[in-house]
Amino acid sequence: MSSKIDNVKLELTALLSKNPPDFGKILSLSNELAKLDPEHQRFFVDAKTLIHLGRDSIKDHSTALLELVKNSYDADAKNVDIEIFSITTDLIRVADNGFGMTEDELKNNWLRIGFSEKRQQKKSKLGRRKTGEKGIGRISTDRLGSQLEIRTKSKDSELTGIKLNWDDFDVEGKNISDIRVQLFKPDSINLPKLLGEVAKTGTEILISKQRQPWSKNNIENLYQELSALTPPFEDVVDFGISLTNDIQPTISEKIDTNYLNAAEIEIEAYYDGKGSEIVYTYWDKYNKKEIIEKIDWQNLISKSNFNDKQELSDSLRCGPVTLKLYFFLRESASVRDMDFNLSSLREFLDNNAGIKVYRDKIVVKPYGFPSSQFGYDWLELADRKAKDPAGLSRAENYRVTPNQLVGGVFITRDSNVALADSAAREGLVESEAFYDLRSLTLGSINMLESYRTKLIPKIKSSKALNKKVSTETQTDKLIKALSNIEQDLDDINSNIQGSKDIDNETKVKVQKNITNLSRTTSKVEKTITDLLNWNRTLSGLATIGISSAVFGHETEGSITQFKGSVSTAKLLLNRKEPNIEKAVSELDKAIRYSKRVAAWGAYALTRVQREKRNKKNTNIKRTIESVVTELKPAFSAASISINTILKNMFSNTYQMDIETILINLLTNSYTAATQKPGERKIVITLSFEDKKKSKKTYLEGYMITVSDSGPGVSKEFSHRVFEPLFSTKLNPSKGSKSIGTGLGLTVVSSIVRDLKGEISFDQDPILKGARFKVWLPLEKKNE
Repeated sequence: MSSKIDNVKLELTALLSKNPPDFGKILSLSNELAKLDPEHQRFFVDAKTLIHLGRDSIKDHSTALLELVKNSYDADAKNVDIEIFSITTDLIRVADNGFGMTEDELKNNWLRIGFSEKRQQKKSKLGRRKTGEKGIGRISTDRLGSQLEIRTKSKDSELTGIKLNWDDFDVEGKNISDIRVQLFKPDSINLPKLLGEVAKTGTEILISKQRQPWSKNNIENLYQELSALTPPFEDVVDFGISLTNDIQPTISEKIDTNYLNAAEIEIEAYYDGKGSEIVYTYWDKYNKKEIIEKIDWQNLISKSNFNDKQELSDSLRCGPVTLKLYFFLRESASVRDMDFNLSSLREFLDNNAGIKVYRDKIVVKPYGFPSSQFGYDWLELADRKAKDPAGLSRAENYRVTPNQLVGGVFITRDSNVALADSAAREGLVESEAFYDLRSLTLGSINMLESYRTKLIPKIKSSKALNKKVSTETQTDKLIKALSNIEQDLDDINSNIQGSKDIDNETKVKVQKNITNLSRTTSKVEKTITDLLNWNRTLSGLATIGISSAVFGHETEGSITQFKGSVSTAKLLLNRKEPNIEKAVSELDKAIRYSKRVAAWGAYALTRVQREKRNKKNTNIKRTIESVVTELKPAFSAASISINTILKNMFSNTYQMDIETILINLLTNSYTAATQKPGERKIVITLSFEDKKKSKKTYLEGYMITVSDSGPGVSKEFSHRVFEPLFSTKLNPSKGSKSIGTGLGLTVVSSIVRDLKGEISFDQDPILKGARFKVWLPLEKKNE
């Protein structure tokens, strides 16, 4: 008996030394050995263990799907296709063009729970540091759905696959080895293309009978997490992901790293894992050279005034770290000379704000996801800013706003062994090493804040320059370019006609072509001028709409009163004994109200008259007085007085532009004046004011100011008042819902820019409300 036991043990030892082992034979021999030798026992694994490891330990389906994408990354895939269909059909598909698996690898590696060749081969053929080592990421498919089918093709094997039902493991008392997994030969496999051609290797995972439906919010969160899977700061250019779904269709998740060029400040911190010295490198858009600074770890924490729970050591226990921070201004100056607009930049910041942790260039959830369903503000940046909301002017208390900061903390598995994964594969174990990493990150943010306060003089200087509007508009440039073309054509024609080496027939052809080209440039110039006139008309119409929205209730009230008086008069006259006197009185009221309605109609129509769209010698004072006279009834009805202090002056300009500027400013003042108790006032001034062009020359001009007694413009909104669709006009009766269009000041800013002027605002020293100042050049009419 003992010799037979010894033989079985020898055979078992031999099988266990093979790579990969034959688990079927090993299990059979283990059972035989247990019968032969009662003292030789082993663990039995209950089938429900897989449920605990997979479905129960992964908290959401986004995390489960990300595990599969990470496996594709480890398999050297260049592309991963993700399809999620919960409405039109029941299917989740994840396909990659990685190296695939052989039949033996599928049976002996994939089906061996806890086995991971990544522990022995930590880097892929492409040099990627593999992300998983526990050998249980594959069970994440159970979190997504009960039916699983895998099709795979490697370089040196045929197409193969397996099918299984995870619900078969959700039973009591069954051994895991008793559950059947079907091996089969698929007819086909659908893999992402590689360099435009169908990939020859890869893996396709098909999951059905989904555990839970996907919502729009789930898809948006998944989109963000896939977008941030690899850092936007690193050159991970050989790994792309595409997402298709029938819940919330989206496009490619690739992040445009050009957005990083819009950062006002960039900081990189580097700790080599030894000693206590941290090296900081700073870049900003005001200085040409980078700045390098070294600081001791203990000094950094002291300087940051950061008191975390753990006891600090002489060196960082987290190991080597590289940290990158990008600080952005969410304003138009940030996107000047960029190939994207402010809305795109803000969308990028909204989706990527926060400090994420990247290990071997793959994001570690859940750190730094701002709006993800399962995100985590691990640095508590929002609370930090809320407790101390001071602006840049209060340098000692200045804190960055979280939605202006994008960053990444970079670690590796091999160099940062103390930063271990939590059991649920969601985040890192919060050990002393983790707290050191957190302290370093917070200290680096504090370094950024300190650095920015040092830039205050340059920031103020830059803002002052940004306020100066270019004296040459885009239209001017186009017309100037056309004039240059005409001059060039004339020069070419003169040279050709004066040449003795060119025959007369050729000269006639050239003359004809140049004449046609000259006519074309004239037509283009006329088209540009016509478009400008249409632009003025559209601005005027927009202004009518804006003012109608504000004064509309006054007009509506006049119409109601008009109808009421007419109806009352009619009733008085239809009595058996008509009351003529009262009926006449009511008709008089109706006439007065009808005149108000008619006046508003006349006001609206006169805004876009053709002659106002022509550039001519315009009496600026009379233009302002005309607008005030037309609007005064509406203002008087709201108990708002309008006072004017106007100089008499003429300028060669567009009357419609002056009216549009004034009406929009008055509309804003009307709303502002009604928002504050007490006497309601608006003051309009018109005065000569020259602008300094150089040390010895001045540019003649005039200033139009509109001041009101309202609450003024809040500092928090001061940088956004000229943005399209931004409005601070609220209706308290409707839950503080905005009632403004957000277009008025945008229209004004656009017109002022076209007229080569400047617009600014401050607080009126007397009325204490907002004071908008529009400076325009004074143009003399050409005689």
